Amino acid sequence: MSRFSEVLSEVDGRLMVQEPARSRILLELAADMEDLHGEYLARGFSEEDAHAAVMDHFDLSEEVLRELVKVHDTPFQRSLENLSGHARSKGSRLLMIVLAVLVTGGSGTLLFRGQLYRDASGLVWILMPILAVGLVMAMGQARRIYKAVRDWDPSLGSGLGRLLGLATLMIVVAASGLWLELYLGALRIREAPGEALIHLAGWLHMASATLVIALSGALALGFLWFLLQSRVRRRELAAVTELLEGTR
Repeated sequence: MSRFSEVLSEVDGRLMVQEPARSRILLELAADMEDLHGEYLARGFSEEDAHAAVMDHFDLSEEVLRELVKVHDTPFQRSLENLSGHARSKGSRLLMIVLAVLVTGGSGTLLFRGQLYRDASGLVWILMPILAVGLVMAMGQARRIYKAVRDWDPSLGSGLGRLLGLATLMIVVAASGLWLELYLGALRIREAPGEALIHLAGWLHMASATLVIALSGALALGFLWFLLQSRVRRRELAAVTELLEGTR
């Protein structure tokens, strides 16, 4: 429970925004208030004077709250939260884990076959490093999130969006490269119309192998983002509950 719980509870009732933006605004306000309170104490203020100075400093008018909402509730943030917000219950999380295992198991038998990479485009030398970077990044984020001492830390969720960015990059690279390969194949067909079927069949075979790699990698990064984002969200809700404890 925070020393500013009553004020934060009053702000909670005035915020015209849905979760999770509401929780993040309250947690940010609480952290800023505690930091400023500690700064006043370091200057030699008494506990009462420091508390009063913090309350004077923070102008929690309706205009200020609206500005906070604009910062924490952008359309992009809402779209990401809509993707991860369905995994709040244990049943939903279990379903997502089972789905991730099934998808990984289904594509894993293909991804570990050398023939797939021999059939794929040279784009694989771009796609696999992107996937490797994403997996390393996800492991680092998971270590920080699951080993964090406090329920909430503003840095816990930072960087998670990069996993989605890398997943999207894999799809964009694959799609762009395959279109280029198709264009080059069309040029070859124009020079030798009699070999059109051979070139088209070769492109379809190569494109299928490349897309299997790209989509499997993108799905893996997407699932990791989903699970880690859900974990961060649960920590935020636990922190807000503790923050406002005794005021409800």
